[in-house]
Amino acid sequence: MISLLKFNSFVYMNTTQIRELLQKRKLKATTTRINLLSKMSNYGSAMSHSSIQQKMSPVDRVTLYRTIEALKEKGVIHKAYQDNNEIYYAICDIDCSKQHRCHEHIHFKCTVCETIHCEEVENTIEISLPNYKINKVSINVEGLCETCNKQQY
Repeated sequence: MISLLKFNSFVYMNTTQIRELLQKRKLKATTTRINLLSKMSNYGSAMSHSSIQQKMSPVDRVTLYRTIEALKEKGVIHKAYQDNNEIYYAICDIDCSKQHRCHEHIHFKCTVCETIHCEEVENTIEISLPNYKINKVSINVEGLCETCNKQQY
């Protein structure tokens, strides 16, 4: 049985906090890693891979790919959502690690502004599939975000 627990939507960090997080995850605090996490932290929602590429220019694609993979591997960021050919990444919860992933939360995509938010689950959702082994749970929800919903009324 897997339970989806409350998750703090987005993590806002300054450079000192980013350096501490990288050190905690046993990663070097390279300029590329610090810049990427700073941009993701300030973005306020999950960032698409294409947005990351654009904001990280002139960092080459291979360096960016390796940076993203290293941060994913160490539980610093995670793939929050995939829509057609676009992948969105978000900063992991502080308790996330390679041994204990904390990605069991709802990924909400606004159909108007197209932002992706990792949202808290108010109640625990229990998933039980007898004779199955659950490796991963991903719940994607689409609709209007709070801002777009207010603008419609």
